[in-house]
Amino acid sequence: MPATDLPPVQFPFRPDQKITDVVARGKFTLSAEVLPPRNGAEQRQVLSQIQALIGAGAEFLAVTKGAGGSLRGGSLPIAQAVKESFGVPCIAHFTCRDLTPAEVENQLMDHHYFGIRNILALRGDPPDGQTGWTPREGGYTYAHELIRQIRGLNQGQFLERTGGPEVGPRESTDFCIGAAAYPEHPDEGERFRFFAEKVKAGAEYGITDMLFDSDRYARFVEGLQSRGISIPILPGTRILKSRAQAERMMAKFRVNVPEAWLKRLPEKDGPGALEAGLALFLEHVEALKRHGAPGIHLFVIADTAGGVAALGALRGK
Repeated sequence: MPATDLPPVQFPFRPDQKITDVVARGKFTLSAEVLPPRNGAEQRQVLSQIQALIGAGAEFLAVTKGAGGSLRGGSLPIAQAVKESFGVPCIAHFTCRDLTPAEVENQLMDHHYFGIRNILALRGDPPDGQTGWTPREGGYTYAHELIRQIRGLNQGQFLERTGGPEVGPRESTDFCIGAAAYPEHPDEGERFRFFAEKVKAGAEYGITDMLFDSDRYARFVEGLQSRGISIPILPGTRILKSRAQAERMMAKFRVNVPEAWLKRLPEKDGPGALEAGLALFLEHVEALKRHGAPGIHLFVIADTAGGVAALGALRGK
């Protein structure tokens, strides 16, 4: 049979459901974020974690992208496994701090071919121990630059190869672009301006960094709305089981844990710690609901049991 008579062939990976479509249903969504295992660690561990979180009620997941030097590969295949093998939508984190625009385009095409449609577009943090960084020559300094390139791909705008053959009809990508939001950024002007730049560049939804103050979330969303920005913003949070854990989170991730939380948490993890942390977590989520949050995005980190308990409690409400 001549090649021209062969039936059309498509890549065997189905396109994912967009997170904006999931949120648009109007139901309070439950989602969680997982980290790829350290390079060389057993793959079964993260797959078991994914299975447990979905079983507990996570309607979609996000897979983080290790920053340069973090030695955590596998973000794309894990996101693909969530979508294909577990049957729930997945957000793939995508960082640009170590990439040129050409490398960004090539890696995003891998996501496109695999049917990954949900991207959280991030500049990316430097590896632990480094405070400053310098972008690659010709690379990006800000996340909104990455977002603008992704939107361009969605519009069929690809980089040209100097001196290369002309390309025929272009097949646009169809990414649903997310951006990080920082309701506790210390400079109020930058807090709103930075996120507004991401939305102007093409962001369609936001996920906050780790947040334990529902009033700050409300003020951030209200501030965006007053500036004409109304995309859905998912608050990111986690269950805390002790003051010691809360203090570690504050030191490592530079987040604020209200004094009222610290007073009600046991000093250290132990008997009753999960129950105390879960009670605070559920109160926090109820407050976020009252403030109009479209869902909750759970940072699990290494506490799968706590994440499963939190999702299970929310699913039962």
